[in-house]
Amino acid sequence: MAITGAALQAAADAANTMRVIKVNQQIPIDATYDAFYVVGEVSPYAGRAMWCRTTKAGNAAAQWVEVAAALVAGPCDTNALDN
Repeated sequence: MAITGAALQAAADAANTMRVIKVNQQIPIDATYDAFYVVGEVSPYAGRAMWCRTTKAGNAAAQWVEVAAALVAGPCDTNALDN
């Protein structure tokens, strides 16, 4: 199921601190994948920004696992943080 950026942020932040990640944009890739432009706010994601591809079939928690792994693995768009 396709999820919203807000649902992804909520899945990433169980304590509701609003400081784990920020989803700046979401685009559909095709019938199978979505992409989210995510900016990390706290360690180990702080200072990392990138487009992350997620599988639409997963719920918000499953898609957060995909995004978290991508943010940690990189490569990240460090230039995006200069804007």
